[in-house]
Amino acid sequence: MKKEKMFVKRKSTDNWSFKQIMIFGFAIIVLASIIFMQADNASAAKKKKQTQEYVSMSYKKGVLTIKGKGEMGDPIKTTVYENKNIKKVVIKKGVTAIADFAFKGCKKLKEIILPSTLKKIGAYAFEDCPIKNITIPKSVKSIEPGAFAGSSIKSITIPKTVKKLGEGVFGDCKKLESITMPGNIGVIKYEIPDYEYQPKSFVGDSCKSLKKIKFTTSLNINILKRVGKSGGFEVMANDPKYKSVDGLIYSKDGKTLLRIPHGRKKVIISDKCTTVTAGSYGYEMYLADSAMNEIVFPKTVKKVILDDTLLGPSYYECNNIKITLNMDYLDDDSIKILWQTNKYWRNSLKDELLRKGLAKLNEENERMLMLDDGYLCAYLMKDISKIDDRSAWETIDGLVVPDNVKTIGTEAFTGFLVKSLTFGSGVKYVEENVLLAAFVPGEYRSMATIYVKNHDIVISKKAFDANDQINIVMA
Repeated sequence: MKKEKMFVKRKSTDNWSFKQIMIFGFAIIVLASIIFMQADNASAAKKKKQTQEYVSMSYKKGVLTIKGKGEMGDPIKTTVYENKNIKKVVIKKGVTAIADFAFKGCKKLKEIILPSTLKKIGAYAFEDCPIKNITIPKSVKSIEPGAFAGSSIKSITIPKTVKKLGEGVFGDCKKLESITMPGNIGVIKYEIPDYEYQPKSFVGDSCKSLKKIKFTTSLNINILKRVGKSGGFEVMANDPKYKSVDGLIYSKDGKTLLRIPHGRKKVIISDKCTTVTAGSYGYEMYLADSAMNEIVFPKTVKKVILDDTLLGPSYYECNNIKITLNMDYLDDDSIKILWQTNKYWRNSLKDELLRKGLAKLNEENERMLMLDDGYLCAYLMKDISKIDDRSAWETIDGLVVPDNVKTIGTEAFTGFLVKSLTFGSGVKYVEENVLLAAFVPGEYRSMATIYVKNHDIVISKKAFDANDQINIVMA
């Protein structure tokens, strides 16, 4: 019996040892797994830390240093450095983009150092900063709208690598004197609804100090409407289409004038030029007026032509531009184009046409400027400076066009409001947009009566304003 008890007890002891071994082994396995997982996680964390893109800032004695990899995330005004006296910004290699509004309003920031890794300069990044010069690295691909607006930059070079430039990028840069840029650069528009969008220039009308724009790649001539009022253009010597002479742009052979910089006050056309396009002086420029107050045509110019250029509204700072014609002959079509495409030089043009014998005054009414074959070019205003003030326009009531007039030219009665007018028996054709009717208070609309003596007359469908009521009476 005693031996049996000893056997049972030993058996129980052996069973307990086995459980302990199992538990201990399991614990070791679990512990090993935890240690392995922690090691793996630590390795992954280390790897993540090595590859994660981040940008940090530090400030010391007026210098803000930005370093790291990737894009700068926040503008200064949202960081602890907002009220710091930042005089210089150093952006280290690795940073790829400057945030929108990054340094906007940093009133003492005068020096910027950009890295070779930078690809993008954000919208309004340096707006209203007193920086005078900045070197843009060749790594940059785009500069967003307003990036340097209101800054003190005097000269800037935009590398050929920059493919797109934002509207207003140099807006309100009143000290800007020269820009070197690609001639075929793309445009980044302001982010506003399409129905509110109006095209803007890169520079704007407030910059009146811009002396020169130099293009470093082949010129897309349509970009000129966005470059503001510069004193001159310079294209590459090997530009395939264009040539620049004294800041003006001509065809490659130098014979056709294509563009005059809108900041040029006195324009002297090259004596190698034979053809002038109306688009050269009348091309559209976004939200800016032309500074031209004098233009000189050499004796070599034989004709003035219309091209496919969309003519702008022809706003000029000077409303009495002086024009000099040195040629001995100019065909009537060229004279008509000159007259009709710029209302601000008509007073001077009239004097030149008469001086050169290229036009004459009608012997029956000396206020009528005539070209050959009975063409009425214009009924002359007494004061051409009132051309934009409709309230100062004379009213025509009862005027008779002489029988020696055969054609009523486009804009012949611009500067007048017509109540009644008689076309003489010699008038055979009436061109487009010849007159505007006078407003009749009691009728609350503009009305005019036209008496016609020649029953075979041909009147253009667009001879009169679509909003005017014109009563034609066969006399």
